[in-house]
Amino acid sequence: MRFFLSLWVSGFSFLYGGQLQVEVSARSAILMNADTGAILFEKQAYLPAYPASTTKIGTALFALDGKGADISQSVFVSEEALRMKHSSLGSCPPHWLETDGTMMGVRKGEILSLEALLHGMMMVSGNDAANAIAETLSGSIPAFMNEMNGYLSSLGCQKTLYRNPHGLHHPEHVTTAYDLALMMKRGLTIPTFRELISKISYFRPKSNKSPKAEIVTFNQLMKPGKHHYPKTIGGKTGYHSQSMATLTAAAHHQGRTLIAVVLGCSKVSRYDDAKRLFEAAFQEQLVHRELVPPHQLFSHEIEGAEASLVAYLSKPANLSYFPSEEPHCRAFIHWAELEFPIRKGQVVGELQVIDQAGQIVLKTSLLAKEELKGTWLTRISRGVSYFLHFLK
Repeated sequence: MRFFLSLWVSGFSFLYGGQLQVEVSARSAILMNADTGAILFEKQAYLPAYPASTTKIGTALFALDGKGADISQSVFVSEEALRMKHSSLGSCPPHWLETDGTMMGVRKGEILSLEALLHGMMMVSGNDAANAIAETLSGSIPAFMNEMNGYLSSLGCQKTLYRNPHGLHHPEHVTTAYDLALMMKRGLTIPTFRELISKISYFRPKSNKSPKAEIVTFNQLMKPGKHHYPKTIGGKTGYHSQSMATLTAAAHHQGRTLIAVVLGCSKVSRYDDAKRLFEAAFQEQLVHRELVPPHQLFSHEIEGAEASLVAYLSKPANLSYFPSEEPHCRAFIHWAELEFPIRKGQVVGELQVIDQAGQIVLKTSLLAKEELKGTWLTRISRGVSYFLHFLK
């Protein structure tokens, strides 16, 4: 087989999926399959919104994936990383901190590992930790933000513009529920990121300025209590008055990993919305669909053949999926370039089912139903060709 000829299979063109029907209070929300990127639910998922501290997902992701940072490296906390906004100063850089913002509690001149700062940033939403990480990895916080925005754009986050690494309010600091889901999708493929968001508690080591201390995650999906959701892998919360409460979370059940993003919620409803989305999907039953009947035969005309080539599937063309993830697909037959004689049972092509993203979701070989020879004229012509080639 040297090349394939594509031929659309009539009678089977598209499967039409239907998204979950769920009521959520969030202004914008999305539920995405972390492995396939399939969208199971969306509500204004592409509407620009303030992410608050879910920004830190992008910061951690860029540090680990974009910068390839060594988490054991030491970080010196500078005065600039801890600089506070003050009304008397007028306009301030977007990364300057606010006195009522959440902090890890690092001090000027403190030396900590990047690992400790990442835990402080993701578990207790330390704005100070986010600044220290950004400044260390890029030399300055503005430089880190320029690089980080480029990296996020390369992931497909086309409506994200981050002006600081922590998520304190800035009118131009925006993203979307869809973009946050893309960030989490990428993060879940990175073992260090996945471990980082899954921690309930962590002991930050003793430093030159602070004793050893335990920090406990803010994410109530992870902890015992009324919002606990045992299927949760991890996630990140956020809040400020302009964004309201936000949440990006991942959960796993029976081999299926999903990502929920809810923006513009109350501090309680964000957990209720996320759990409602997860449960609506996890309660679905797997559907098994026969795409092509097992007795289906396929015919193909080959120049010089004594008859039409008739082929059958080597195995059933069945597809399994959850109703909310029913793929939009097309089926194609790719016939191989063949030489006579074609033997009975020989592979003569392939049936492929391709989703709307161009990914092959199913393929099965086509086998010749009967032996097929060329016409007597074809056989004579080929014999002459072989003889002339031998003479050369």
